Amino acid sequence: MKLLDIFKIFRQRTTAKNEFKADSYLPSFWEDDYCQIEIAPVENKEYILKTIGQISDLANNSRTDFGFTETFGRGQMPVKTYSKEIRTDYLEKLLTGFQFEKAKSINYDSHKILDCETGPTKAYGFTNFTIFFDTQDEFVKNIWLSISLIVSVRQYDLIKSALYYLGEECEMVLIDWNSLELFDLRDRTQIDKYLNDYWK
Repeated sequence: MKLLDIFKIFRQRTTAKNEFKADSYLPSFWEDDYCQIEIAPVENKEYILKTIGQISDLANNSRTDFGFTETFGRGQMPVKTYSKEIRTDYLEKLLTGFQFEKAKSINYDSHKILDCETGPTKAYGFTNFTIFFDTQDEFVKNIWLSISLIVSVRQYDLIKSALYYLGEECEMVLIDWNSLELFDLRDRTQIDKYLNDYWK
């Protein structure tokens, strides 16, 4: 094989590899992030607020200079997302309608790739914002987010509209268990309040 032929093959492989990296949307999440920023039925509001209070009390009473001496295990929501019977195809159509990209795979815990086509976990979004959801049969089981800095007005508007639509149509709230805050997704002002923390 001639040197020129080897160069052509190498260039084709490199180009294909770079195109895949540039064009592919590969969201990632760690096991600890599962449902940490959660979207759940509004009927759980009282339970969520009570749980937030319990976590705050425990954190205040167990805080040390090096962290916390106690942990809090969140229980199941009284009204599960699955019971709302949100169809998987409905949620997928909603998200693609707001120009969210469908992920083919998810980078899980940085060493495992989950197949969104055949597996129960799906992901839609942008490089800086992803809505993940688990499915069971044809229904959505759990919904959670991954979010980082939002620098595009267009993306901000699409994310806000999608969250509002999800709140209005499916009567959902957003709970950020990291900051212990609850946001009603039926209220555009509350959505703005949440997203503004990520707006640059």
